[in-house]
Amino acid sequence: MSLFPSDPRTKSVIHYIISHTTPEQLGATKLNKVMWRADVDHYKRYGTTITGQSSYIRMPQGPVPNYARESIDELKSEGKITERRGETPVGARREFVWLEKARAEEFTPAQIEVIQEAIRDICVVSAVKASNDTHDTLWDEIENGAQIPIKAASVSPANLEPDDIAWALKNASLMNE
Repeated sequence: MSLFPSDPRTKSVIHYIISHTTPEQLGATKLNKVMWRADVDHYKRYGTTITGQSSYIRMPQGPVPNYARESIDELKSEGKITERRGETPVGARREFVWLEKARAEEFTPAQIEVIQEAIRDICVVSAVKASNDTHDTLWDEIENGAQIPIKAASVSPANLEPDDIAWALKNASLMNE
């Protein structure tokens, strides 16, 4: 068991994701990506994260939830999951096997929908692709080990049209009057 306590909500989300995927679909990297996608998408839609976290740790392979390792260690020590080594075409991966099904009643229907969407989107691609998809401009601007704010990640970049720029300039000049 880890020296530091886990976060109960993060632990519940990890357990739910593991118990709704097969070990071959979900290694440690994809688990982190499913959580990131679910938290960012839920924040975009509802203004809150599913885990309750406001940021993730910036790591070389992408965002990692705070307390992820501690949560996994606790789930293993409680006999709810186990971990095994799996082989992939590019090397070994950590795979998780659920031993006890997660309790869905801990989540709202909207949270379950967002988690399931993230599972469907992430589990069909390679871990390398899932990681690369999280390497955006925000990720590039933050150093390894620093926190990536979910609020900032939830902003979707858009192309500005000439009409948008004209509207902004007009309204900015009205504010200066």
